Amino acid sequence: MDANRIAQRFPLVARPRPACPPLSERVKEISTLAETAHQEGGLSQGATAMNKSALIASDCGLPSLARELCWRHAEIYLLAQPLGAQEARYALEPLVNLARLHIRDGEGEHAYRLLDTLNRAVKSKTDLLFEDHLVSFRNLTATAEDHRTVCQWLWTVLLGDGTRALVAAKQWDRARAHAVQHKGIGRRLFDGRQVEIVTRCLGGDPTSARRIIDESTLTETWEHPVAACLTVLCLMVGGGAPEGAGEKMTAEFLSLDTGSELSVFRTRVGLTALDLSTHSSQAEVARRLVNDAVRFGDGYVARDVLSHAACSAEMTAGEQRRLTEAVGSAGLGCGAMPHKLERDLLDAVEVSTTAVMQHLVGRHSS
Repeated sequence: MDANRIAQRFPLVARPRPACPPLSERVKEISTLAETAHQEGGLSQGATAMNKSALIASDCGLPSLARELCWRHAEIYLLAQPLGAQEARYALEPLVNLARLHIRDGEGEHAYRLLDTLNRAVKSKTDLLFEDHLVSFRNLTATAEDHRTVCQWLWTVLLGDGTRALVAAKQWDRARAHAVQHKGIGRRLFDGRQVEIVTRCLGGDPTSARRIIDESTLTETWEHPVAACLTVLCLMVGGGAPEGAGEKMTAEFLSLDTGSELSVFRTRVGLTALDLSTHSSQAEVARRLVNDAVRFGDGYVARDVLSHAACSAEMTAGEQRRLTEAVGSAGLGCGAMPHKLERDLLDAVEVSTTAVMQHLVGRHSS
């Protein structure tokens, strides 16, 4: 068992993710959001449309377009300072997304630096050279209360995404120190506590890591299979016999029932359990993962399941074809978009941009 490789699947936290249906459906959703923003003047719809547009570009293997869309989005708001708390958050979201793009590209260290310097600059109301762009946060918010609200939100982003960035860079000790520094290790099995457990486990102290698992407060159903996976990891690293714990881990995963918005999370818990399972129990876990992937029809889920050898071995030819089609129709990693869909996407971005600008101009003139 390669404990370091399996550990990279953590932290596993149940956070909703956008679905990944066929690319045509995703672009249609963006167009609908943009049109709603245009007709109703909604900042929320406009921001969502632009954030999701950049995500689609990244998913399709177009990182330059994704970054261009992030900057276009951010600059609309940054040029309209001072902003209210929600508007300031909309301004910062695409900058956070730029850091997330680096995590996707395996550049965790760089992503962490971006998030950390962004947090410091916003907090201190100073200028920042961010990805070769000079950005000023001197007048980001209109009031002190708005500034506090934005800083609180950005702290949660730094805690979660900063931790993920350091884990992606395989810097577990720094990830743990980061969580401690930002008071992110509570009793629940969120990012910080999982990092504390894995860091101790990989650092040669699986016994104390198991104690932290046992002392955790498991409030939601998703925490139980995650705790079971962490327990088996610690037992394996410590040279113990994980039979009973392995059976519990398998049972906890099989009983985990989540909505479609958590399908990626559920799949990744299952893949972690699969990596930690003995050969005799792998087939049951792999079969459930394949069945769920076919049922969901989600591109992200299909890609994750197809990439695991044990799942591929469990698939029929028809199942493999359906999952491969789900990945292909979603455009994941294809390096291009069909011309019409790209045109529709960019048109929707243009509509969203105009709607947001009109709202911000109207706010200042009213």
